[in-house]
Amino acid sequence: MHDTVQDASKDGYESADYYKAFVETAKRYINTVKAKSGSGQTSESSMMGEVFGKDSVLSVTKDYTKPDGNDFSQQTVENIEEGQKFLSMGVVKGARNPVSHEEVNDLKDSGLFSEKDCLDALSLLSHLFRRLDDKK
Repeated sequence: MHDTVQDASKDGYESADYYKAFVETAKRYINTVKAKSGSGQTSESSMMGEVFGKDSVLSVTKDYTKPDGNDFSQQTVENIEEGQKFLSMGVVKGARNPVSHEEVNDLKDSGLFSEKDCLDALSLLSHLFRRLDDKK
C-alpha cells in the first residue's frame, strides 16, 4: 500500500474498522487532490472530473517515455489520464459517499458495501495516490 494510504488508514485498520480506514483515506485523497489542483469545486466528484483527464490541471502521465526514449501513443496517455479521472470520480461516488451517508451496520449487514469492499477501495486509493505522485 502507498505510504499515504497506510498513514491515513492506520487507526481504523489496526482496530479492524475497515469502514473508518477507508473513509479517512478517501478524505485524505480528496484533500490532497484539492490542494494539488487548487480547485474551488465544492462537489468532490465534480472536482475529480474537472482536475483529471485529457488536457487537465493534474497530469499523471507527463514526462513519461518508453525505455527507448520514444513517446507512448496519444491514446495510451489519454486512457491513463481519463482512467485517473473516472476511477477518482468512482471512488467518491460509488464508495465514499455511500459509506459516509448510510449507516455502516446497514451496509455491512446487507452486504451492499462490505468490509472487503472497503479493503478493495483502499487498494484502489493506493493506486490513485501513486499516480498522483507522478503528477508533474
